[in-house]
Amino acid sequence: MSHLEPGWYYLINVKHARGKGADSTENLRSIGPEVAAMDLSGGDQQSIIAFGWHGGDNQKWEFRPAEDGLYHIRNGSGEAYITFPDDANDGKQVIVTNGPRPWEVRIGHEGHNDRDEQPSIRIFVPGTNKNLDLKDHGDVTAGNIVQLWERTPGQGQAWYFIPTDPPQ
Repeated sequence: MSHLEPGWYYLINVKHARGKGADSTENLRSIGPEVAAMDLSGGDQQSIIAFGWHGGDNQKWEFRPAEDGLYHIRNGSGEAYITFPDDANDGKQVIVTNGPRPWEVRIGHEGHNDRDEQPSIRIFVPGTNKNLDLKDHGDVTAGNIVQLWERTPGQGQAWYFIPTDPPQ
């Protein structure tokens, strides 16, 4: 697979999900609380955080084609898109707003000293090495924010993409 097909996905952080079978919605049902899904906060409806997978619409993300092979990424709770305020600096919190921002998606295999059989993605600010990063080296504590950070070899910046149905 050289590019991500447009559609709806759950995004599961690789760091603590690797080897647990986080490759389908069926499998997520049994391991959901043990892994960190990218989640639109139910508290402020703006912050993007880690939260145990529960399958809610706020954990569904639609990848819509944009120009030049980029994507707009929309949350399943409504017309809110992943973005960030101001400049793309390390530690900049990622949020959602009504206006889309283009993102570059790179597919890889994020094994630790070996190749993970399950493909994963990294989501970059186009033309940079700044990508979405689960703060504190992939800490899966519920409520931990997703931020921008320079690409590192850490698995806290990689996400399994699990196809799902559109929100209800």
